[in-house]
Amino acid sequence: MHVGGTKFVLFFPTVIFISGCLSNHYERTENFSFFWKIGDFANAALEAEKLATEGLKRDRMLYRLEEGATKRIQGDFDGSIKALEHASNEYDKWFGIHLKSKTSVSEEFISTIGSPEWKPYKSRVYERVMLRLYQALNFFATGEKERARAQIFKTRQAIQDAREIWKMELEASRQAMKRRSIDLDEVTRLLRKNNLSNEMDRMKKMIPANLPEYINPAALYFESIFFLHGAKQRDDFEKAEFSLRQLLSIHSTNEWIIEDYQQASDRVFTKNENTYIFFETGRAAVRREKRYDLPVLFFSATSRIPYLGLAFPVLMTNDNFLAGLEVIDESGDGITQTLPLADLDAIISQEFAKNFPIELAKAIAGSLGKGSLQYLGTNAVYDQKDLPRAVTGVGVGTLAAALTQADLRSWTTLPKQIQFCKIPTPESQRLTLQGVNTNLSIRVPLKKATTNIVWIKSVSPYTPLQLINVFPLDA
Repeated sequence: MHVGGTKFVLFFPTVIFISGCLSNHYERTENFSFFWKIGDFANAALEAEKLATEGLKRDRMLYRLEEGATKRIQGDFDGSIKALEHASNEYDKWFGIHLKSKTSVSEEFISTIGSPEWKPYKSRVYERVMLRLYQALNFFATGEKERARAQIFKTRQAIQDAREIWKMELEASRQAMKRRSIDLDEVTRLLRKNNLSNEMDRMKKMIPANLPEYINPAALYFESIFFLHGAKQRDDFEKAEFSLRQLLSIHSTNEWIIEDYQQASDRVFTKNENTYIFFETGRAAVRREKRYDLPVLFFSATSRIPYLGLAFPVLMTNDNFLAGLEVIDESGDGITQTLPLADLDAIISQEFAKNFPIELAKAIAGSLGKGSLQYLGTNAVYDQKDLPRAVTGVGVGTLAAALTQADLRSWTTLPKQIQFCKIPTPESQRLTLQGVNTNLSIRVPLKKATTNIVWIKSVSPYTPLQLINVFPLDA
């Protein structure tokens, strides 16, 4: 009796202490997110750097991505390059050259009493593509065109690797569930029959039928015009033609893409001076948590487990964004308006839906671990009186519920959309960009070049337009 009572006395305060010390990703990044949302990019950059150097080690890759994006918008290209290189190195620990590394993918599915957020962050495909795109833009800003070219090739490689990585992770998740006598495909079907199916249907409505897996049209278009206007060899035109053909399957009627495709097909340089304007607007979809009861097929009614559930992430869109940019010449006349090129919400939703079985396996692994914890806790006082048993049951159930958390981590400074337009470069080498239906505007000085690239960002309709890049793309 005394020994069991001692276990109870020690266990219950531990439960309360641990459950009271839990925090999720949003709580840990609250200051950074606040500064970013209100457009205070100087303080956001400081907070991002602080998180990257002092934050949880398992989340350092994500913090470096946030740091790199924030410093880029501040014009600190060297700082952004350094931060994104750190993030790239973290990724290589998981998927290095030829997808080999010292860290096994199967480690993600080891049962744990903690949240999936307690596992190291490895990033997602759309994030890795944006990392390479931002890094290429950084190198153009610092005049390092060969390093920019290397990043563009890495963008392609990230997409090629994604398919192999997905196969590896799906197989690891299936094997992990098989060892627990769980059919992952059957569980996926069961969960889609309850409320989770509504979430999946909502998400699928955001995905265009003609959007290829893992393709970011903005990265694809930038790659194509890089090879088209910065061509150094004949096969650069072939690369441009290949990418533009794929892009036309998504934006089949866009006159600017059609024009570029024709030039690539003809294998000729243009003598016309043109300016491409890329516009990042809004904030990408983020993850929020929903909880679901674990199907009873896993556990019997006599298993002494007070609580079992799945905490699963769902996507929430941010619909407060600037609808587009109007391009205005020196006379004050409107020339054109940016059009959507890449919908990050759709890209994120597509990858989320594809990774559903993998995310589910991680959630189940965590629930199984917490189930074991509850069994051990309640079993330790099974022979005790009713009060110790009841209090211990409440304690372990509370702890299990507190530890049932979804992985809410994602790169939050990415845009909702990337829009674009192509215009003849004004003779004045200047133009004005103004937010549609707003007074937000910015004057942009252009370079004397055949092809200019302008990169603009807006976080919300209430924060200033940020001019990030202006550079020539000539060979």
